[in-house]
Amino acid sequence: MRWHYEDIDYANINAKALKDKTFLFYLITSASFIEITSDVYEKNLIQFYSDNMKIVSWLEKVWEPEEIQHGKALKKFVNTVWPEFDWEKAYERFKEYYLPHCTLDEFQPTKAKEMLARMVVETGTSTFYKALENYSTDLNTPVLGKIAHNISKDEVYHYDKFEDGFRYYNQNEKLRRDDIIKVIYDRLKEVDGEDGRLAFRAIWEVRENEPFKDIHYEEHKKLVGKFAKKYYPYNMAIKMLLRPLDLNKTVEKVTVPMVRGALKILGI
Repeated sequence: MRWHYEDIDYANINAKALKDKTFLFYLITSASFIEITSDVYEKNLIQFYSDNMKIVSWLEKVWEPEEIQHGKALKKFVNTVWPEFDWEKAYERFKEYYLPHCTLDEFQPTKAKEMLARMVVETGTSTFYKALENYSTDLNTPVLGKIAHNISKDEVYHYDKFEDGFRYYNQNEKLRRDDIIKVIYDRLKEVDGEDGRLAFRAIWEVRENEPFKDIHYEEHKKLVGKFAKKYYPYNMAIKMLLRPLDLNKTVEKVTVPMVRGALKILGI
């Protein structure tokens, strides 16, 4: 690993200054749940790519440990700032809601397409943590900034490795650009997927000790939109999304504003 979460100076967090940052609490806690459950994704990916021991080995030895470390780093941040919150209880409830959705049925129909879908996921995570790093500057929370920076760099590296896998399998599948665009677009539509809603629901029910209603998550999503508008690195995301298309620089320059418009339509 390029870093270790236990080396982060959590003792230097100004917990009092962050205690009332409810939006930040939900944002980081949700992310910690999803990241720390990566062993489920890993098992499914290993089954799907069992023909390629190089990919299987990387998933087991690098991808899963790094993803789980992301969850542990965020969990420790949550427990440091909001120690009164029962993270374990909420996480168990999240798994109860979420694990039934984690099946191979959710995968793309071919290996190249699934690698491409994973690239879209890593685009989303790397840019989310970059936005969180930007947000941490305004919050004057350098510890969070360091964690987010480290995770974002890991996710970019994971993107590169999934791209290698995509190009390997695409030598045989030979996906056309319209096939690639469809996978990217379909995966982008899932960016506000079930995982985020179920994580928020589990956290809400434990923190508020009252029944969850969809309106609660809709209100949170509005805040996420404002957060993204101010801190999200759109150009970084667009360039990562366009890379599998192998566009020349001139075409890419013209395409970037179009993609940014599409992201806004999707609410990203």
